[in-house]
Amino acid sequence: MSYYCSDCVVNWWPYQTDHGHCPMCGGGTVRSQEPASDDADTLHRIARAEAAKRDAYARFELYYGEREQDRRAA
Repeated sequence: MSYYCSDCVVNWWPYQTDHGHCPMCGGGTVRSQEPASDDADTLHRIARAEAAKRDAYARFELYYGEREQDRRAA
C-alpha cells in the first residue's frame, strides 16, 4: 500500500506522508495498492532537508528582525 500524489506523480510510503499530505507539495494523497515509487526515499529526504532549511531561515529572520526593532527602539 502507498499514498499517491497526483501533483508530484509519486507513490509515498505511509510513514512518509503527514496525515495523508504529500511531503513535497503539501497536497492531498490517495491510497493506492501500488508499491511506493523507487525514488520516494530520496525525494522524502530532499523534502525534509528543504523544510529544515526553510525553518532555520525563518528563525534567523525572526531573531534578527526582533533584534533590529529593539535596537531602533533604544
